[in-house]
Amino acid sequence: MNRVMKLSAPVSPARKRTLFLILGILLFLPPLSLVPQFFGAVGFCGTWCPRMFLKLSPPGRIFASTYMGVALVTALLAVTAWRGRYWCSHVCPIGGVTELGSRAVPKRGKLDFSWIHAPSLRYGYLAVFLLAPVLGLGSICCNLCNFSVVPKLFAAPFEPASRAYFLTTMGGINLASIGVLGFMARGGRAYCNLMCPVGAIDSVVNVAAARLGRPRVRVDADKCNGCGDCVVPCPVWAIEMTDDKARISQASCLPCGLCAEACPEEAIVHGRV
Repeated sequence: MNRVMKLSAPVSPARKRTLFLILGILLFLPPLSLVPQFFGAVGFCGTWCPRMFLKLSPPGRIFASTYMGVALVTALLAVTAWRGRYWCSHVCPIGGVTELGSRAVPKRGKLDFSWIHAPSLRYGYLAVFLLAPVLGLGSICCNLCNFSVVPKLFAAPFEPASRAYFLTTMGGINLASIGVLGFMARGGRAYCNLMCPVGAIDSVVNVAAARLGRPRVRVDADKCNGCGDCVVPCPVWAIEMTDDKARISQASCLPCGLCAEACPEEAIVHGRV
């Protein structure tokens, strides 16, 4: 009887989200790359690039050559405006790889980046990303690109060009950045939180939508007892304790639900901020 009850127990939100992340990896990354291959691509480079068209100079031809990346970013921003950053939290295969990979790293080997004020670095990097081409300093679209290095990492066992990439200086730097800010980071999302231009724009939309009254992950101050149990599980260090109450920063929050599962008072809900 107990065995039957255990087998029929509902799947936890955290486990459901893990399944979504795995599905995103299968759909978008080699060796399957089911969604890109349906449109004649194998990864996020070329027509699926979600970063190149963000350059402010010159946009016309770039929009035409990266049209699927434009469509993808437009769709994810629409979802964010409506309900929250669910692409980043539940679907993005790049963040999914680093987060799931980080779970295999022992706690004693994890790096804690919560001492960094994430919005300052994130929006500073975004400004450099956008303005460098305009100022004639060159583009960094294909440098330090998480949407490029992770698919190459998955393709390396099957593709000589991807293996050769990691033997170059930039390939080594990219691999190190993903390793330190991804797999070795507590929560596995430091790269997403600090250096992803798409994530930075997504967070701006999230903040704006929250201020316009759209539902977001928030803390019910009447229920919060200030225990702080929600702070550590947050992979993007979006929660801080203020006046013995938890406070969630919409500039960094991913609706992953890990904080809600950790809260003993059920004080974290999805609703108007």
